[in-house]
Amino acid sequence: MPRNRIFVVEPQLVFVDGHEHTQIKAIRKLLPGCDVITLTRRGFKLSRTLDPEAVHPVLPSAGTASDRRGQGPGNDGSAVGPSVGDRYRAFAEALGDALNALQATDSDLVLVPSAGRETISAAILLQETGAGGAVPAIRLRILSDEIVAGLDAQLLQRLRECCAAGRIGILTETAELQAHIESRYRLPVSGRLMLPCVVMPGDARLQPVAKQPGEEFKVGILGRQRAEKGSYRVPAILNQLRALAAENDSGQRFRFVYQAVKSKRARRLVLEIRTWLGARKNPDVTIQYLTSGMSDDEFRKLVHDVDILLLPYSTRRYGMSGSGIILDGVLSHKPMVFSRGMANAELLSLGNAEAAASDREFAEKILKVASSYEDYRQGAANAAEYYSRMVDAQMADVFGIADEVVQGKG
Repeated sequence: MPRNRIFVVEPQLVFVDGHEHTQIKAIRKLLPGCDVITLTRRGFKLSRTLDPEAVHPVLPSAGTASDRRGQGPGNDGSAVGPSVGDRYRAFAEALGDALNALQATDSDLVLVPSAGRETISAAILLQETGAGGAVPAIRLRILSDEIVAGLDAQLLQRLRECCAAGRIGILTETAELQAHIESRYRLPVSGRLMLPCVVMPGDARLQPVAKQPGEEFKVGILGRQRAEKGSYRVPAILNQLRALAAENDSGQRFRFVYQAVKSKRARRLVLEIRTWLGARKNPDVTIQYLTSGMSDDEFRKLVHDVDILLLPYSTRRYGMSGSGIILDGVLSHKPMVFSRGMANAELLSLGNAEAAASDREFAEKILKVASSYEDYRQGAANAAEYYSRMVDAQMADVFGIADEVVQGKG
């Protein structure tokens, strides 16, 4: 069904200026002809990344980031004790009141792009009670297994019933998470929505110049670094690459471009000392530190500027969940070296990437990509085209809009 308006429910805008903001911008960019209205918590302040006129701060302000992660007891939004149950009911009532005030109809759609316990409970309560008016169809985009794992059996059954009735649809980002949710929790997944992050399909892209013998390769470790992104492995991979490059006498030079978190000064100091000592073994493999506090334009330029992306991510965290760096890298036509077993396999198996496990294997795969860089760059171009077509089809499917309307192609 074609949608008149899309109500994006994103409570966390008040807390962070990160992926919650970028996914709303992505929806607006990909659907320029649609009326996209964002509902967030009271207390939201003007953001340099969003149009304030399209943001309605109408939802209760008493949530925490744990709602998004799905942790903690009491998930059914009813008989769970006054604090949690009342909070979830208050959230559902506020959302229902906002939809009524905005005169929502059956031809509209409610999308929760980062669903958590609070929004899942509210969606179920809204569809079960009707909220005193027309409740549009609701799509809940679940980004990790821990969100569903935190729901109790009663809430899961109510969710299944709403899905079976067509009132709620479950979306995932990756095929891996979709298969897991359907098999483990017996929840029907109606589709996938792999929203781009900073780099968008169709963005102007600087055409790379072919690498010349002896020219330096820039290896990007980009984004806000955390332990689950394997940032602690970078010195070991760097030293392995130095040793291998010296053994092979390939004449290739590498510069790791590492985005360091400002507050992690001690960790950065250790990295600097270890890499400085290692540089004495082979100065052709070095590291450069950059701040993580960049604007979208600065980050987009940085992604375009590197030659290879390095993702030594934890498969425990990213085995089913997607990564925005992968999407930015794919759309920027970048070859990648990633942890074997990561999700998004369909975007990493098109001749554009190599998988690795040990620190030495990561170094070997970096050398492999650099040695046949033009082949991997062609694979990266194929991956970008594949993903661009995929996201167009997903947007058309989820929002009930003809393919040619997506990104203003009509």
